[in-house]
Amino acid sequence: MAREEKEPNFILNDGLAPSLRHGRHQHKSELSKPCFFILCGGNTALINDPAILTGMVLSGAHGIYDVHTNEGVVRCTLRGKLKKAFAQAYSAKPVTKFRQPQHRVNKVVSSTQDSRSQRIEKRDSSEIALPTRLSVGDYVKIRKLDASTGLIEEILPRQSELARRDADSSGHKLVQQTLLANLDQVVIVLATTQPEPHFGFLDRYLAICESAQLTPLICINKVDLPHHSRIEDIDQLHTLLKEHTSLFTGPSGVGKSSLVNALEPGMTLRTDVVSSATGKGRHTTTGSQLYPLSGGGWLADSAGIRALAAWDIPLEDLTWCFVEFRPYLGECIYSDCSHVDEEGCMIIQAVGDQVIDEHRYRSYVRMYTEEER
Repeated sequence: MAREEKEPNFILNDGLAPSLRHGRHQHKSELSKPCFFILCGGNTALINDPAILTGMVLSGAHGIYDVHTNEGVVRCTLRGKLKKAFAQAYSAKPVTKFRQPQHRVNKVVSSTQDSRSQRIEKRDSSEIALPTRLSVGDYVKIRKLDASTGLIEEILPRQSELARRDADSSGHKLVQQTLLANLDQVVIVLATTQPEPHFGFLDRYLAICESAQLTPLICINKVDLPHHSRIEDIDQLHTLLKEHTSLFTGPSGVGKSSLVNALEPGMTLRTDVVSSATGKGRHTTTGSQLYPLSGGGWLADSAGIRALAAWDIPLEDLTWCFVEFRPYLGECIYSDCSHVDEEGCMIIQAVGDQVIDEHRYRSYVRMYTEEER
């Protein structure tokens, strides 16, 4: 079914941002109890083995994972059969190639393609593939070995994920990097200066969030405001994060870790200064890690991103990911209009009429032509 349209929620440190609340995740403390998991497509998994605990991956590195359960945090490794299955799935996984734009014949044709809502219904009704790599935020079933260690026996299907093309991808092999699994909103943090905001980066991130059907919150940090105003804004952001699973993300050096420390002083994440030589931030967080919020919910602080490329957004869905384009979809002369250089394109006309921002449109063109994908 078609999801409800939403605009990104802007947090400008001015106390004026409205609240966007859509849905609630099951409270994570309940995930470690024997329970039913209702999966998309109507499948139901019963977890009722007293020797098995269900939990959520908080962090992981070098094959060792910290898993939150109702008996505390358990340090786990993957069971041998899972390691083998992951290795086989990863080596056999085909490389995803983005479709190059095609030149159309010069004639008007009737629309025969599925609408986006129909494609979503087909996707949601199909069987959910299990992850081929364990990520922070994944729900797992573990078997305890002793009071503090265990084995991960099974990985449950994801309800959502935020992924990008890995920075180590090449033209011969494209690799997916999942920043966080089973989240419901993304806090994109930018700075007013040092480093300067890159709005093309923001446009790509908003498109990725729309494709993943996640609520984006835009947080502008390093604003020169009186102390009492900063406290009000931190309180407001804390309210927006309550009872949600959120990812803090953005370029290096924009102050994500400092902001997280202000939200939850007990976390005391390591911070650093912006490099004077490059004007870019330096990584102080090496990977995503989930932390519980005192008011309820979970927060993941991710490593700073210096390059952002979308992962497998179908070209036919890319236009939909730019929310201001949606009123014009289906109104062009050509039913398969790419909105790049065609005559009779209503989106191009809206750009010319200054109804659609030209910089946003240029970001779309660069993503469509794979200059910034």
